[in-house]
Amino acid sequence: MKTIRAARLGDKEQFQNLWNISFTDSLEFRSWLFANRFIPDYSICIEEDGKIVSGAQSIPYHIKIRDSIVPATMMVGACTHPDYGKRGYMKQLYTQYMNQMNQMGVVVCAHTPAVLRTYFYVGHFPVSDTAFIEIENAENVDAEGLITVNLGEEVSPLLKCYIKAAQRYSGIIHRSFTDFKLKCDDYSADGGKCIALWENGEITSYGIYYNTGEMLYAEEVMALNSNAEQRVVNALINLGVGKKVKIKLPPDTLSRSKQGTFTIQPRNVLGLANTQKLLKAVGKEIEIAVKVNDEIVDENNGIFNFKGEKTDRKPAFEVSAGNLTQFLVGYKTIAHLEAECSTIIYNKEETEFLDKALPLQVCHIIDEY
Repeated sequence: MKTIRAARLGDKEQFQNLWNISFTDSLEFRSWLFANRFIPDYSICIEEDGKIVSGAQSIPYHIKIRDSIVPATMMVGACTHPDYGKRGYMKQLYTQYMNQMNQMGVVVCAHTPAVLRTYFYVGHFPVSDTAFIEIENAENVDAEGLITVNLGEEVSPLLKCYIKAAQRYSGIIHRSFTDFKLKCDDYSADGGKCIALWENGEITSYGIYYNTGEMLYAEEVMALNSNAEQRVVNALINLGVGKKVKIKLPPDTLSRSKQGTFTIQPRNVLGLANTQKLLKAVGKEIEIAVKVNDEIVDENNGIFNFKGEKTDRKPAFEVSAGNLTQFLVGYKTIAHLEAECSTIIYNKEETEFLDKALPLQVCHIIDEY
């Protein structure tokens, strides 16, 4: 007999066993994750033959969308035991999960699929871009004035820099001190280290990275200005001299390296758990209406105004919940969606007004767990 249900605290060992089979993270990180990040009410599983054969976990956060802060989750560890593959379990899990989050008051659910298109079929579409500098064999560059930061003890000055830098972005996690402390502990559990630029009594840029025998990978770089960011990038390159270096950066970065390649690519997706709450949060009390279609969360279907209310008003456009999320976050305009044949326009004047009222944003999600 197959059962889809919310996880329970007693499921931790079985969830970890699935993780061990499916992913290649270090033992230290997995031990830390399940000791500190297994939150049953925000996780879901399929039980069959008396055991958990498929599951997905998530962590509750708040996400900054435009100028609003909304309840959200970051999904991690979605996997199915190989003996139970190709049965459509992931769609069943995600359908149950998104409805469960709707009932819990969550507005959006973020995650980073290994393959971006994996969850398009459940309406989880790209909402942010990430830049990468990649160097095959790093050589020394000019870099001075950087300090080493203890991720276990020096959280406050890093958080101050993060909060200031994050104001530029839509879609980014709105980290509290507790969130940031846990994130630093996450990084440390897997061997993460941090360097930073200290100027005029504060950190103006920092880079959190992993340095192995073969590669230096910088997972998180935040900065208050482009000069400070470039200095941290240069210092990271120096730490990886003689190795491959890969540095993950926000999409609006001006940092570059003559040694390697620079690319920007879609990286993260969002699932919409509650249409009305997201419209209310970012819709600026606009009376214009939209017709929303969602095969996953029934309550997301209908005609809503941008105040987040159900309405009988004729909609200006019709769109899927996933594409609406791209617009509301600021990743795409309605005009972009129309060009992609992802929306039906009923009132051009009103959609043009919405594109001006809710313009494009710089969208960036750092967190991947």
